[in-house]
Amino acid sequence: MSTSPQNGKPDASQSADDEAQTGSDETFTTDVSETDDEGTTVREAEVRADDLSEVKPADGDKS
Repeated sequence: MSTSPQNGKPDASQSADDEAQTGSDETFTTDVSETDDEGTTVREAEVRADDLSEVKPADGDKS
């Protein structure tokens, strides 16, 4: 017996992976500002044009 997501719908992570593979490959570079207790840092990031999600996350990302 195999298990599948409820309602036959993929979970969010599967949907994101599918979109990344079948979505638009159009990207651009923009500035991203990140604020924490130490202040604000601005860096360049490559993002997808359709949803502004980051293509290549920064190294040392706090996950």
